[in-house]
Amino acid sequence: MDYVTLLQKYAKEKENTPYLILKDRQITYRQAYKDVRGFVASEWKQQFPKDYKTSVLILSEDVYHQLLAFLAVMAAGQIPIIGHYDLPQDAENKLVEKNRIGFVLEEKAGRWTLKLGVSEPGEAEQRVAEKQNTQETAKFVPAKVLFQNACMGVLSSGSTDVPKVMYRTYESWGGFIPEQNRRFRIGGDAVVFTEGSFSFTGNLSIWASVIYAGCTLAVSEIFSCRQWLEVIEQHHVTVLYLVPAKLKALTRYLQKEYPSVKMILAGSQLLGAKTSEKLKKFFPASEIILYYGASELDYITWLSYEEVLRFPDSVGKPVPGVKVWVEDGLIYIDTPYHVEGLRQPCTLHDTGYFNEEGYLIFNGREGDIINKGGFKISCTKIENALCSVPDVVQAVVLPYDDAGRGQEAAAFVICDGEISRQELRQHLKQLLMQQEMPKRIIFLKEIPLNSRGKTDKKRLLALL
Repeated sequence: MDYVTLLQKYAKEKENTPYLILKDRQITYRQAYKDVRGFVASEWKQQFPKDYKTSVLILSEDVYHQLLAFLAVMAAGQIPIIGHYDLPQDAENKLVEKNRIGFVLEEKAGRWTLKLGVSEPGEAEQRVAEKQNTQETAKFVPAKVLFQNACMGVLSSGSTDVPKVMYRTYESWGGFIPEQNRRFRIGGDAVVFTEGSFSFTGNLSIWASVIYAGCTLAVSEIFSCRQWLEVIEQHHVTVLYLVPAKLKALTRYLQKEYPSVKMILAGSQLLGAKTSEKLKKFFPASEIILYYGASELDYITWLSYEEVLRFPDSVGKPVPGVKVWVEDGLIYIDTPYHVEGLRQPCTLHDTGYFNEEGYLIFNGREGDIINKGGFKISCTKIENALCSVPDVVQAVVLPYDDAGRGQEAAAFVICDGEISRQELRQHLKQLLMQQEMPKRIIFLKEIPLNSRGKTDKKRLLALL
């Protein structure tokens, strides 16, 4: 099985069922498959290799066009990668070079262009020699992907300038989709909502669940909580998928109940009991699931609403088929749902521990641990303490270099109401040791996010 075959199957069986709902249009399964079949230009096909797979980086701001090009490149026998459309040009060039991407397929102002990427080793010199001996232009030979059994590439989800490309087979996601769809209530009649680019692996994974089930995906292309709520109400959304930072923002706009929502999914960050309770109030028929996962490994652990209330600093218990344990404070995972070339077991250098009830407590990345004179401080612990304060809606804590004093913690806080820094520090003194108190507290109206839904740490640190 593959994703193009799934689209073809539902183009026949559910031809008029909405495949994708956007603000200004709806695309049925039949129309989507027709678009995929007619997308790849003949001159592009001539440049694609015939006897091996190369990688094609797709750059488009239009989310439907991202998926259209993704499936069309896959159908053409190559390996598609949906790129971050907001990457600076220099970072894009480094991404192509570092990851040996064969082609870049870019859309600007509604026009697609196929640009040459990296060639096979030695081919550049050979083409120069051929040009010198003939009047014909030597054919470009794109770099061969190391993992020829892969069907797609995904980008690392970190905040580094140059993302890493990782390759997946269909089975590496497809093998777990039946379980995740059962748990997430994604069946043939589901209407699933998400926001943002499909270069964010979480969104692409949810799309894979949708096309597997043959249901409908509603996508917002802009960060607008009011628009999200309009879509949820108008299209009777049943499954809501947003990262916790976006769910926390959404809670500030909730004023009435949305009974159609049966499931709320959140991952990548801790959700917290306070946010969970508010979501449950306005989505009363919903089940809430928080998961811990990674682009490299898929789903690792998950927990329910009731478990979030009991253990707000936990990311749950291992999902079926995945083993998780802790060694020397580092979380280790052994999973069959990993990207190609990643040895198992492995660690992503996340830190944590299991509590007495067997729930994984997440302490953050190694880089989020501040070593202050030998005393280790968890930024995640400080965030949890801040979020437990009644007036605090959201908090992000980051390490920063304090000239001459080593690393300190800076807290960026959104409050719903009037609270001073002094009052906030008084609350924190009841929850944290003196060494754990953040050196800087900055109040904000919103936490800046990048197009992948991740906290834009650079923009926050620039405020210091």
